[in-house]
Amino acid sequence: MLRSSTRRGRAPADNSDVLAMFHLMYSGEGATQPLVDDSSLTKEQKWQLLFDRNWRNLAPLSQTKWLVYLRKWKKWIDDHPEQPEGCLVFPSSKISAFLSHILADCTASNSKDPHGAVKSARKALRHLRACQAGIPDDEAKFPSQPYIAGVTSRAKTATAEARQCEEADPSCSASTLSNEEYASLLDAAMRYPDKQVGLCVAAMVSCGLAAGFRSDDLQDTRYFMELICSVPAKPLPMQILALANNAGKANQDAQMTYAALANHRQPHLDCLAYLWQLVLYQLNVSKLPLLALIYQNNTSWRSYRMFFRDPSMATSKQTYYDLSAMLLKVAATMPDALVKTKVMHLMRCSGTVSLAAAACSMDVLRVWGRWARSEGVVGKSYLPKSPLSALPATGVLAGFGTDFMTNHAFGRGTVAVPLAWIDALAPHARVIFQAVRLRNRMRTGKADFSGQHCIESILYLAETFWQSSPFMLQRYGLGWWALQLPAVRCIVGSSSFRQFEQRVIDAEMECNARPLSPQMTEAFDKISKHVCSLSEQIAHLQFSVDGMQQPVDSRMAANHGMPTASSSITQAGAARSPQLELEAQVGLSSGLSSVQEAVDEWFTGLHGFPAPPLLCEQAKQRGQRLSKKAIDNLSRRRHLPLRIQALATDQCWPLKKALAVYELVMQRHSLSLAELRDAVRLSNPVRHPNAKGGKPAQSQHVNCSPGLPLISISQFAAWVQQAIDDIASMSIS
Repeated sequence: MLRSSTRRGRAPADNSDVLAMFHLMYSGEGATQPLVDDSSLTKEQKWQLLFDRNWRNLAPLSQTKWLVYLRKWKKWIDDHPEQPEGCLVFPSSKISAFLSHILADCTASNSKDPHGAVKSARKALRHLRACQAGIPDDEAKFPSQPYIAGVTSRAKTATAEARQCEEADPSCSASTLSNEEYASLLDAAMRYPDKQVGLCVAAMVSCGLAAGFRSDDLQDTRYFMELICSVPAKPLPMQILALANNAGKANQDAQMTYAALANHRQPHLDCLAYLWQLVLYQLNVSKLPLLALIYQNNTSWRSYRMFFRDPSMATSKQTYYDLSAMLLKVAATMPDALVKTKVMHLMRCSGTVSLAAAACSMDVLRVWGRWARSEGVVGKSYLPKSPLSALPATGVLAGFGTDFMTNHAFGRGTVAVPLAWIDALAPHARVIFQAVRLRNRMRTGKADFSGQHCIESILYLAETFWQSSPFMLQRYGLGWWALQLPAVRCIVGSSSFRQFEQRVIDAEMECNARPLSPQMTEAFDKISKHVCSLSEQIAHLQFSVDGMQQPVDSRMAANHGMPTASSSITQAGAARSPQLELEAQVGLSSGLSSVQEAVDEWFTGLHGFPAPPLLCEQAKQRGQRLSKKAIDNLSRRRHLPLRIQALATDQCWPLKKALAVYELVMQRHSLSLAELRDAVRLSNPVRHPNAKGGKPAQSQHVNCSPGLPLISISQFAAWVQQAIDDIASMSIS
C-alpha cells in the first residue's frame, strides 16, 4: 500500500509553550550584547523581524515539521533537568546529546532514514537558536561544531546500514507509477462509490503527473485556467491548457506561474478529460456557482479550489491530509496492492522519470519541474511565466514522443462536437463568455480577464469530454458516472451520438494507421541499407570459409550442375534485394489465431511492423513491385478486416461490436482463422478500391480443408446473419 505520513506531524492548536522558547535569552559567561533600541528600530521590532524570518514566514508544512522536533527538544529538556541553560540551544554538547537521542530512537524503531531525522532536528534547532539572544558567537554556527558533526556522521552510517539491509523493491519503481499502475489507479478512481472523491483523485493524479505538481501546488490549485493559442504541430495543431498558480512553498514571491496540459494520445489517459469530469460534477452536482459569479463580476470565484474533499471546503486551501486521504482510499480499492514509498509526491516523481526515459534534456526537466529558479533571472522571472517554456515535456507526457511537432496525430480532435451538446453540459456558458468578453473589451465594468479565460477553458474541456466519451463508455459501460446526468444520458441514447461515436473511432483508427513521417521514413531507409550491407559482408565471409573447406572446380561444378561460390553469392544478393525483403515483411504476421489479431494486423500492424497497406504504399514510393504470391497473400488477408469495417458502417456499430460477430461464428462452428478468412473472401468478397477489371472470385464452397465437410456459401451466410441477429438482440436487452 502507499506509505503515508502519520498524523504525529500535525501540531496541537496551542503552541504557546513551544513559541515561548523563541523569547529566551542567555546571560551567562561569554554572552553577547542583547538587542537594544536605536534611532530606527526598537529591540522588540528587531526581535520581531528575526522571528518573522525564522518562523512566521515559513511554509505551513515546514512549520508543522519543525514543531515536531521542537516539542521533542522541550520534552527531552524536561526529562533531563541536569542539562544546563534549560531550553536554550546552548552549549553544543547539549545539542549533540539531544541529536544522539534522536538517532537512538530512529535506530530502535528500524527507521530507514535516521540521517533525515537528525538533519530535520538540527534545522529546527537552528531556527530556534536564531531568535534566542545572547548566545556566544562561536556557538552560532553549531552544525559545524565537532560534537554535532560527529552525530551527523554516525547518522549517515546508520542510514546506509539500514538501507543495505532493506529488501529490494522487485519492480525498481518504489516511488513511481508504471503505465499499467497509472491506468489501474485511474480506473479505480472512476469506479469509486463516492464520486466527489473518485473524480477528484482521477483529475489530481492525471494533472499532477502531466504538470509535475507538488503536494503544496495541488492543495491550492484554483480555477485559474487559460487556453493558449494552438501550437503549430502537424498533422493537427496541439491545444495547450494552462493552469495558473501563485502559491506553493517554492513560490515565496507569489508570482503567477503556469503549468501546461495537453490532450493525451490515449483517451483513457487524457488528463483534460478527467479534469472536465471533475468540473462537470462540481458545477452540476456540487452546485458550485462559478459561472454565475463570473457573470456578476464577483471576484470571489477566484477563491474556489479545484481539488477538495467536500464542497464546504472549496474556498479554503486544502491540507496535505485532505488530499492524501482521498488518494489512499482510492488506491485501497485497486485489484493489485499499490506498494509505494510516496503518496502526494508520487505523480511528480513519475513524470520526471517518464521524461528522463524519453531522453528529454536536463534543461527541459528543470523548466518543467520548476527547478530552474536557481538559473538566475531567466529561470526565476521569465520561464515560469510561460506554459510553452516546457513544451517538449508537455508533448512527451501527452504520449506523442519527442517528435510531437511533426507527429501530433490526434484523431478524435478532428471530429466536430455539436454546440447543443456543449450547451447541455454547461448551460449559458457560451452566452456568459460573450457577455464577459464584451464587458472586458468595452470597459463597461471592472475587467475580469481571468474569468473570461476560465469560461473559454471550460468550453474547450466540454468539447474534449464529448470526444473522449465513446472510449469512456467502452471502458466503464453503464457504470460511467456521467450517465447519471439527464443531459448526458439523453444525448448518449440518441442516434446522432452513435454516428458521432463511429466517426470518432474511425478517426482514431485512421491516425493509428497513419504513414510514417518523412524523418522516420528516411531513418528507416538508412537502417535498411546498413543492415543489407552488413548481411552482404557476413555472407561473403561465410561463402569464403565454405569455399576454403570444400573447394569445387568451376568446370566440374558446371558439368554436374553444382553451384559455385560466385553463383551462390549472386543468388544470396538476389535474395536480399529490397523487393524480396518487402515481400518477406508482407508475410511476417503468420500464426495469428483470433479475429482481433487479424484486424489489428491490417489496420495498425503487429510485432512492430507497419500495416500491410502501408508497406504497399512504401513499395510504390520506392518504385518496387510485389510478386504474385505476395499480392495473393495480401488479398487473402484483407477481406476479413474490410468486411468487419463494412458491417460496422452498415449497422452503425462500433468496430468492436462488428468484430464480435465473426468471433462468434468462429467459435460456434470451430473454424480456424484461415478457414474464416477463406469463407469471408469467397462468400462476401470486398473489392479493393484500386482494383481494375475482372470480377471477384466465387465458389460454391468455402471450406476445402481435408477431413472436414464442405460448407456452402449460403450456409456460411446464414451463420453470419444468425450471429448478427444474436449480437443485436444482446445489445437491445
